[in-house]
Amino acid sequence: MNQRQEITGAELTAPAALKVTLRSLGNPDHGQDPSRPLYGVRNKTAKADSMAKASALCRAYIEENDLGAGNWAGGAVTDATGKLVATVCYNGRVWRA
Repeated sequence: MNQRQEITGAELTAPAALKVTLRSLGNPDHGQDPSRPLYGVRNKTAKADSMAKASALCRAYIEENDLGAGNWAGGAVTDATGKLVATVCYNGRVWRA
């Protein structure tokens, strides 16, 4: 069985050249279109210098745009080569890809 592994401790704060996606989608439970970003919320990619910074960027984006868990579609963390290395959940926890 595959279990997700959370990234914590020194690995979370280790310097790295990373990018993280910041995305929203409509929540069908609230009558929103799940194939489109929320109205007025811009999807983007941001640079991060650690997994902890990627997590902080995700949480700031969620807070700034008043997103619920059903609207969060971002959190993909990639390295300098574009390889997916982690994901950031709605609550800010970081998981190995």
